[in-house]
Amino acid sequence: MVDFSCLPFYEWLDVPIWVFDPERLQATWANRAGLTFWQADSVDELSRRDFSDVSEGVRTRLALSSQAHARGEVTRDSWTLYPKGTPFTSVLVSRGIMMPDGRQGILFASEPLSTGLDADALRGVEAITHTTVRVALHSLPDGLALMRNPAAVQAFGPIPQGDAPRPSDFDGMFSDPGVAARIIAQVRKGQTFSAELELNTLGGLRWHGVDVRPVVDPVSGRRAMQVNARDIADLKATQKALEGARVAADNANMAKSAFLANMSHEIRTPMNGVLGLTELVLHTDLSEKQRQYISLANQSAKGLMVIIDDLLDVAKIEAGQMVIEHRPFSVRKCLEEALSPLLLTGQQKGLRLAWQVADAIPATLVGDAVRLRQVLINLVGNAVKFTNQGSVQVSVEPALDAPPTGVHLRFTVRDTGIGMSPEQLQRVFEPFVQADSSITRRYGGTGLGLAIVARLVKLMGGDIQVTSKEGEGSCLSFTAQLALPGGGGPEPDPTTHTLGAPVPLHRLTFL
Repeated sequence: MVDFSCLPFYEWLDVPIWVFDPERLQATWANRAGLTFWQADSVDELSRRDFSDVSEGVRTRLALSSQAHARGEVTRDSWTLYPKGTPFTSVLVSRGIMMPDGRQGILFASEPLSTGLDADALRGVEAITHTTVRVALHSLPDGLALMRNPAAVQAFGPIPQGDAPRPSDFDGMFSDPGVAARIIAQVRKGQTFSAELELNTLGGLRWHGVDVRPVVDPVSGRRAMQVNARDIADLKATQKALEGARVAADNANMAKSAFLANMSHEIRTPMNGVLGLTELVLHTDLSEKQRQYISLANQSAKGLMVIIDDLLDVAKIEAGQMVIEHRPFSVRKCLEEALSPLLLTGQQKGLRLAWQVADAIPATLVGDAVRLRQVLINLVGNAVKFTNQGSVQVSVEPALDAPPTGVHLRFTVRDTGIGMSPEQLQRVFEPFVQADSSITRRYGGTGLGLAIVARLVKLMGGDIQVTSKEGEGSCLSFTAQLALPGGGGPEPDPTTHTLGAPVPLHRLTFL
């Protein structure tokens, strides 16, 4: 096998010579005659040309040639090439060449068509004899078959012999004549047609991946169509079975979710009864040991209620029963209510919680305050849970990329906690998933919180993003689509500075 060191000796030969990379489908070198052959001004221009749309038959021929070259053989057969998109048939002599990066390429040399070659040799039949792709050549405009490789003969039958008039072989491949007409019209314009179609075969209709492109018949010199058809009937059957299984699984999941969502009242009522009764008992005269037992029962019931609420929320969202309300509320009050329950935990850990709301945000907006508060509690609660020292910061500001209608806000929660690895980030919003099993053992939780958050944010017309670095902290940011009350203009907030003044920082410091 030759290498690139021999190429300077070919530079001034009159024979068009070039090097082709069959793996990357790219021409990497050509002598002067080769550049003229390909109508290229330079090797750089030729190397930038896109050969990725070659047919399956061409890919097969390149693979077979490379295998022969690896055995030290030199091959010679005809190819239809497309310099600047114009079909041109030539006999190419090729051998292997070792490229600078150690991979095997193909060194091509072109020679004029010889009258000594028979029709099959000119049409490259030998090179595509052993492929399972059905390759055929049909003339334009009558659609008569000029060549079929063995795979095509097995599928569509041999080409009828004799000069007796016969209908179009090309049209006969398609169950719908209109499809054949549309393909021919597209090929006449010099365009390639690719689609998945059912073709008429000797065994009945079968799905094929079909590629039809314009070529020139090397024998007659007339315009023709090259058909490459790959049998994908088994693949289609598998896809249909998988789709059926997916639909069945989705239906079963929807039935489960609908059942849980409908059982929400029945599940929560007895748990609320347990919580209420234990609270009442704690207000009676109890011994120290009795109060300890009842307190543990109450705390356990509260923990179980959190898990039940998460499961029922997921079920309601999956069943399409989660309804987003549209009522006037204060974003600032909603944020304060979300942060208040976290004061004790933050105080115990010595964290600093700071929050800020941009002055431009109206005092009253229309949306679902309950669900927005649920999202904030989850995100800020996670930030406090996974931060052992430092701070948790929450900010609210108008979304920069917001559409002109409505009020779009961006909520951002930053912490200096344990952070996440890139692998953990990829599945952070999947249900029942936490960063790893040690997180569950150390911090608890169902792994449903962020999955619920992501779905609630989507229901509120927004999206959620997360960036994190392990050991340094995380930043979760989400948008929500809200509206102005009565469709009026923004209301000034008497508790904040006027627009254009420095954004105030409201800070709750846990000592």
